[in-house]
Amino acid sequence: MSRQPARRARTAAALVCACLGLMSCGAEPDSAVRASDAADTPACKVLRPLAVEFGLGEPSVSQMSGEGCTAHSHEFGTLTVLLRDRPLEDTATGQGKRSTMRFSDHDAVMLMGSLDGVCKMFLDTGEKNTVELRLGRTTAMTPQVCTSLKKATAKVADGLAAQSAASASG
Repeated sequence: MSRQPARRARTAAALVCACLGLMSCGAEPDSAVRASDAADTPACKVLRPLAVEFGLGEPSVSQMSGEGCTAHSHEFGTLTVLLRDRPLEDTATGQGKRSTMRFSDHDAVMLMGSLDGVCKMFLDTGEKNTVELRLGRTTAMTPQVCTSLKKATAKVADGLAAQSAASASG
């Protein structure tokens, strides 16, 4: 559990409101992706707009981590989102080919997995927080999986940029 629940809650709320700009904070989510109360975690709120955008199934709490959220489609693969209350450099760890990049104004680290068909992306969200996105697909080579994950990460970063712009003008 986070030692700073208020900060994490604010960050989660900002991510939820910002992600993809597909719905305003007051709007009801599309009934096709409305989650049960059990899957209404901050990570699932971030994943829900991505699930709509990429035609994934309904997000649910990840089996690998109760803090994460997962959605799946045969074509896109299994996408998992985790919200980390640690800075990028402490979070972006693991095996695989490491690449640094930027999405909007956010630094990111991609780990092209050592296992075929697995890719991870770590996106710096500011205030020492990171969004971790993982994509696995058994029907594609790792570079193809990472290309798909870059698209999902760009959508999250665009949502963060929109949130920053709204905060600056408001």
